[in-house]
Amino acid sequence: MFDPYKVREDFPILGRKINGHNLIYFDNAATTQKPNKVIEGISYFYRELNANPLRSVHSLAQNATKAYNEAREKIAKFINAEPEEIIFVRNATEAINLVSFSLPFRKGDSVVTTYLEHHSNLLPWLRLKKNGINVKMVDIDENYELKMDDFEHLPRNTKLVTFTHASNVTGTITNAKKIIKLAHEARSLTLVDAAQSVPHMKVDVKELDCDFLAFSGHKMLGPLGIGVLYIKKDVQRQLSTFMEGGEMIQSVEINKIIYAEPPLLFEAGTQNIEGAYGLGLAVDYLNSIGMKNIERYEEKLTKYLYQKAKEINGIEILSGKSKQFGPILSFNIPGLHSHDVAFLLDKKGIEIRSGFHCAQPLIEDKLKANGAARASLYLYNTKEEIDAFTAELKEITKHLHG
Repeated sequence: MFDPYKVREDFPILGRKINGHNLIYFDNAATTQKPNKVIEGISYFYRELNANPLRSVHSLAQNATKAYNEAREKIAKFINAEPEEIIFVRNATEAINLVSFSLPFRKGDSVVTTYLEHHSNLLPWLRLKKNGINVKMVDIDENYELKMDDFEHLPRNTKLVTFTHASNVTGTITNAKKIIKLAHEARSLTLVDAAQSVPHMKVDVKELDCDFLAFSGHKMLGPLGIGVLYIKKDVQRQLSTFMEGGEMIQSVEINKIIYAEPPLLFEAGTQNIEGAYGLGLAVDYLNSIGMKNIERYEEKLTKYLYQKAKEINGIEILSGKSKQFGPILSFNIPGLHSHDVAFLLDKKGIEIRSGFHCAQPLIEDKLKANGAARASLYLYNTKEEIDAFTAELKEITKHLHG
């Protein structure tokens, strides 16, 4: 087991004060903080490696190309993929949109998604309805679990089943392997939104057997503006190009274009090279600790968070009912808007998220709430921070209800 107190020394921002109080950062589901290894690595890239890769034969460009390719290899190994199956994008949102624009849908096809989804895995599919594509929503039960019967009776002509691996609101960890198996039995492709799972647990795309998997670098200690779309090699040629431009071609004539092979086929233009390099360093950092160690530590920390939260009179917990759930606590204090709760906590240096969390249908239609406050943990958080957080919540409810 790693030492979270030692780990914290690698994150310079965690030593800051906010509003005169020591920073307690509980907004990790939105974005994580960055270790020195990543911060200094990006600086190193610009000082020592900065060049446009792939396009030039000079030494600087060759070194940048090598760094870019090595980052792809690291990330592929991290999820047990092949390097050519890793497409660099800006974030999980762009990854999912790439699939929605590139997969050849025909009128009458169906897409199956769920009520657990972030808007990033909902809006791209709702957009297709105007083209005659049917969109089916899988419901959740009283424990925030997906209703698995719906996956056993998929609509005819289901082209794609797309779902979150871990909810950013309820924390629910879905039975991805079973959903994928059922979808494949119905001859449907599968897309997994893994933005909230890849940072916290070991994800193996070969074991899952998914066709697409999307995640964001900034939620796993990496830089902002870099994300990953895994596309199974057997599926890649079913997709049309998402954007056209430099580096995604072999040759161009006015009447003839020969396209490059994936992954370059889906990476038109100059990419976020330093972002990919920084994400590779973030993967190095996570590997040095071990994903199993991180998962075990977060399970203990999350259990402690819920134990302390349930001791507070006057809060409504909106997460953590499923068999497995991630390090997320969503809650409300009746009589206070979630933004007010976040504002009051911020005055004490405690940073949480509030609002709809880009999951309005889930929160409004299924949880029957007008937003939610959300605390989300990561490997550098501690029990002492949870104690301070829950003590402040007790103070807020005490002043509100007397």
